[in-house]
Amino acid sequence: MTPIRRSTWMPRLLTAAAGTALALSLTACGGSDGDKPAGGEKSEAAQTEKGGFGGGAVESEAAESAEAEPTDTKSTDPYADAAKTTNWASDDGMKIDKKGNGTVPASSLEADLVDLFENKLDFTVTKAECATDMDLTEWYGFETCNVTVKDKEAIKGEKTYYGTVKIVDHKEKMVKYELMFPGIDQEDFDFKD
Repeated sequence: MTPIRRSTWMPRLLTAAAGTALALSLTACGGSDGDKPAGGEKSEAAQTEKGGFGGGAVESEAAESAEAEPTDTKSTDPYADAAKTTNWASDDGMKIDKKGNGTVPASSLEADLVDLFENKLDFTVTKAECATDMDLTEWYGFETCNVTVKDKEAIKGEKTYYGTVKIVDHKEKMVKYELMFPGIDQEDFDFKD
């Protein structure tokens, strides 16, 4: 009988058509055999089974999940509230040519930090240490340093401030440092250099 052949042939045709449609929709969306859905998201195949062949349900569900994702991509600066200031300094140990290339010895940076912390911030410095000499390239240089000061309220009677020193300007043999030290009140760093 012809109707029996037709009934077994139709489901196979629909299954093949559904598989082809699914493969084409995955290819159109950039999917491939190796692609896996991101964490928590359903694959298009799972969404198609839920929403049917129409595709409208898949598109609306995808649009809803895209809208639910957070859109705030601003990065926050962990040092935004760190105290910053500038200070001019000069030292015979600095070897800098006219193009701004050279070296500022760690000992020069440390001496300038001791001077700044003792004379402008009224701290008693026990030590100042910079990681290495600051290499300058076209008047740009950057170095990490720490300053340890006496502090009666601290457990060991000392407190260490970790910060950075960066060259931001120059004039003849003078260089202008920008200092950033989290943990110091900005009010204390607001002085004329």
